[in-house]
Amino acid sequence: MAEFVEHYALVRWPVVAAFVLAALIVSARLTRRPPPTHRVDAAVDSAHLLMCLVMLAMLVFPAATDPHAMRGVLTALTVAFGILLAERVVGWRTGATAAPDGVMAIGYHTVAAAAMLYAMAGHGADHATGPAPWAALALAALFTLDALVALGTVGHGPRWHRFVHPAGAHPLTSALVPHVVMDIGTAFMLIAAIGR
Repeated sequence: MAEFVEHYALVRWPVVAAFVLAALIVSARLTRRPPPTHRVDAAVDSAHLLMCLVMLAMLVFPAATDPHAMRGVLTALTVAFGILLAERVVGWRTGATAAPDGVMAIGYHTVAAAAMLYAMAGHGADHATGPAPWAALALAALFTLDALVALGTVGHGPRWHRFVHPAGAHPLTSALVPHVVMDIGTAFMLIAAIGR
């Protein structure tokens, strides 16, 4: 993956800039929000921030990033997001929350972390071949489609977007940017994984 990322600098640095922008946006959103309110949004923004930092490390330092450490971090994130997702589902099913707020958003981050973990398969191993190209391409297509669907909500109200960012804000708000950046970045890293 490092060779692919370093070779395509024309794509790599705009993706890095997008992740820096997304990290700044979610950091600002987290510092503005009072802790007792918007708990779901805070969890979603925290998940975006963690994923942005992990992806920035892989993009800025592709050759220096230890694949074993990255797999460990991504495994921990996948497990943490999975536990948070289970908590949200239980809360929704037991009536502790009125709607499935945050279930789709945390589910998305769980899938994104698992996809990145899958993209890291085979890195640092002597005989592993990495992810299957057809599976990585299918996942990249899904994340690209999700970005297009999210962008398609602009000007049409929060129909789709409300499930991913349940604050109910218009899609042109700062909640859309990190989500689309995560989609595009994950798709890029999946393609990089099979292009190495």
